[in-house]
Amino acid sequence: MRITFAYLAAESIAIEILSSVLKARGHSVSLVFDPGLFDDKQYLDIPFLNKAFSRRKNVVKEIVDNPPDLLCFSVGTDNYVWACDIAKRVKQEISVPVLFGGIHVTAVPERVIKNEFIDMVCVGEGEEAIVELVESIDKGAVDTDIQNIWFKVQGQVKKNPVRPLIQDLDSIPYPDKGLFERHIPIRGGKYMMMTSRGCPYQCSYCYNNVLRKSVYGKEKKYVRQRSVGSVIEELKGMRLKYGFTNVAFMDDCFVANRKWFREFSARYKHEIGLPYSCMAYTGQIDQEMGELLKDSGCTRMMFGIQTMDKKTREEVLKRSFETDEKIERAIRICDSLEIPYSLDHIFGTPFADRSEHEKTAKYYATTKAIRVCCYALFYYPKTEITEDGLRAGILDPEAVESIEEGKARLYVYGSSLGVEELKIFLALRNFYALLPMLPAPVSKYLLKSGLYKGLRFMPRFLALCCEAFVSLRTGHQRGVDYIRYYMQHLTKVLGRKAINAGTE
Repeated sequence: MRITFAYLAAESIAIEILSSVLKARGHSVSLVFDPGLFDDKQYLDIPFLNKAFSRRKNVVKEIVDNPPDLLCFSVGTDNYVWACDIAKRVKQEISVPVLFGGIHVTAVPERVIKNEFIDMVCVGEGEEAIVELVESIDKGAVDTDIQNIWFKVQGQVKKNPVRPLIQDLDSIPYPDKGLFERHIPIRGGKYMMMTSRGCPYQCSYCYNNVLRKSVYGKEKKYVRQRSVGSVIEELKGMRLKYGFTNVAFMDDCFVANRKWFREFSARYKHEIGLPYSCMAYTGQIDQEMGELLKDSGCTRMMFGIQTMDKKTREEVLKRSFETDEKIERAIRICDSLEIPYSLDHIFGTPFADRSEHEKTAKYYATTKAIRVCCYALFYYPKTEITEDGLRAGILDPEAVESIEEGKARLYVYGSSLGVEELKIFLALRNFYALLPMLPAPVSKYLLKSGLYKGLRFMPRFLALCCEAFVSLRTGHQRGVDYIRYYMQHLTKVLGRKAINAGTE
């Protein structure tokens, strides 16, 4: 049976794993990819360039010209509107069953399945469910009792229960990297992988909050870990095939299991030996962990600090597991061991004001962070902070509906910011772009005098150039990969345009 996935502007490990699961059962899997240039939800939102380089018509045409037996979309809130647009256009051209899955669907399945161009939705993990679905379609009679899948049956929605979480992650095949190979610079670049599923914490703004509270609340073991042997063998095999030069571990918290990480760090150093990046909570970084990270080749830590205000951290973001002391200890250890790190900061949290952001900025300026990543709080559907915002009157029902429809502006665009906080956001975002290049006395003076506020008038393009320069100078792999991605896809698009112009 032929299954096609459609995806926007990034690599998806989830889709790669689903592809491997389906191919192992003898099915044919393909990917239709939209590079999403100049509307990538992370850095660039330039509408006229996005329109000029849009590939949506091409995505629809590619699907229609090679019609699959099942069309699948794995969606988060950031790409939900795009996926709906593609599915709707395809349905207008051909008759094909459409399945939506992913974290946005899992949070609000009842809203997603209302769309007339969506036939089924998958709630929760999809590896076992999609195989059962595909094989029932292949037999000519769809089984509407498949757990995790909701179906439309005679004008009604049949809501099947969610099966237990997959506990043995080693039983899942390695991801099908070949699916994204033409679109993502893996060869000679970054290899993305996950060694675990789940997070030990429940921050109020994170989708793990939804999964643990509403979907998998009865599960005794939400956080699951692959064996070290499984991780090392995947890296060995894939390195021979793709020749990547660094690894990005995408786990919610890579070092949560100290015993596991001791074994991993020793084997990784001797059997793989490539630089890698990972995410962690500062409270988990003590001297031993820092030395293990350094010795095993960690060249970038990512810490989600979000704020240095204790009240916001504990009462609003529900991050009481972190403290100023833990944050400062982790930063001090990374600085002393010369482990590069980036810091995440959230603007737009309820009740935050300028003084909170300035206080946090003054601390960030004392660190050796290679980058401070700025985000406007996005109220994800059904998260605790969204429900709190509705009760507190910060959000109204119309705003919540817009969020659940994926229509609110995301991350770097200021969806949750008032007029005054937007000014601070724009100013400090540009200040952080310059921070790695500024002498300490200069950054301190800009913050103390308030002159940093004038940076909100700095053109975004100039700030991005500064960030690109810092990425290239420091070898910040995420920034380098981002530049490579744009160069690869711009070259493709411009090449096609040149060929088309030459044949006219």
